[in-house]
Amino acid sequence: MFSSTLHQSAKTLLAASALSVAALTIAAPVISAAMPGSLISMAAQAQEAGYPIIVSAEQFAELADKGAKIVDVRQPAAFEKGHIPGAVNLPWAALNVSERDGIRNEFQDDAVIEEVIAAAGLNNGETLVIYDTTSLPGRAFIALEYAGFKNIHVLDGGVGAFTGTLETGPVEVAASDFKITDKHDMRVDKAYVEARLQSPEAVIVDGRNSDAFVDGHIPGAKSIVASRLLSEDRKVLPEDVINNLLISRGIDKNKEILSYCGSGVAAANNYIALRNLGYTNVRIYDESWDEWSRDPAAGQALALNNYAFTGEDISQNDAQGPHFLSAEQVQELSGNPDVVVLDVRAPSDYAAGQIPGSVNVFWDSTLNDDRVLKNTDELRKLYEEAGVTPDKQIILFTRGGVQLTHSYTVLSLLGFKNVNFFTGKFEGWENGAMRRG
Repeated sequence: MFSSTLHQSAKTLLAASALSVAALTIAAPVISAAMPGSLISMAAQAQEAGYPIIVSAEQFAELADKGAKIVDVRQPAAFEKGHIPGAVNLPWAALNVSERDGIRNEFQDDAVIEEVIAAAGLNNGETLVIYDTTSLPGRAFIALEYAGFKNIHVLDGGVGAFTGTLETGPVEVAASDFKITDKHDMRVDKAYVEARLQSPEAVIVDGRNSDAFVDGHIPGAKSIVASRLLSEDRKVLPEDVINNLLISRGIDKNKEILSYCGSGVAAANNYIALRNLGYTNVRIYDESWDEWSRDPAAGQALALNNYAFTGEDISQNDAQGPHFLSAEQVQELSGNPDVVVLDVRAPSDYAAGQIPGSVNVFWDSTLNDDRVLKNTDELRKLYEEAGVTPDKQIILFTRGGVQLTHSYTVLSLLGFKNVNFFTGKFEGWENGAMRRG
């Protein structure tokens, strides 16, 4: 616990934030991804009285003085390089699985979450103030809320908001006997989202970058790029600015909000931002685009007309032309120097996680500014620079829809004769999202 002397010192060392948001209360039931469509009664969730979720530097000091635990959710190397005095380290990545069944950034099993939280010395019922490098440490926030912590706050601006002297080195803490006794699962599954596609009472929010949203999204989803809710100093934008953006997209507090992204990271960041503004009925589709996009029957909306690819798997018959390959076939072929795995998804999706050894040529980059196909020389150069040439076998990796048909058509026009498809789940991602923390 901070002493009153340390409290006064912290006030002078921490720059006060201009953000002021009313305290939030959640009393809505939640739907478990493990029990689709069922309701789980929950005790009211409430932040520390008089404080918003995202707190200013001055509010941070006040909470610390009242006994709130300060939790640094960055990786241990960053924590040891410099952390706020009094903080304990609980890396958000330790609460998540990098990949499970081809889907990135899922919660660890309950037993692992309990072990990680206990090792950080946290106890049930404590008030927490967590910080990362920005105001939106979503994966840490939702995992801690899932584990039953009801009073969780986030330092606006992250560690950069602290203007005092950081401490260095590891911190030894006595482990607690923490157990999950009051679980709050804000996650929903694919079936739950599908059931609300046409509901006027629900809004689906896509937190990915604009290029990924244009590349393909859940039908009817509204784009709210999570990273754009932050200012240059990594603080959350003023309340009125975000509210105006939400209103322009038809997102209001009277509707159920279903937040998703590529793998759950941006979805969790949007979750914090919405909760901070007083949205009480927010859920997360945690499997997100990683799961949705690999189901042709689910449908995809694009910048062009809606197009859902539902071609049959012809790899089991004698038909001429491209085959749909299994993940096992892709893994076997990808080690062949005469084979190129061509990932045509948006660059931001590719950067977040890709098949090892694959190359990226965004399907949309084959079009010019007028949305017309580039000339033959430009197209050949585009592919050649990525090592994609007609003498090699090409495996198109995409999520179906117009991305697949467009890319195959362009390659065919350029004389590529040996092109196959892969649109399914893949285990063994090179996962950039976890490395970024």
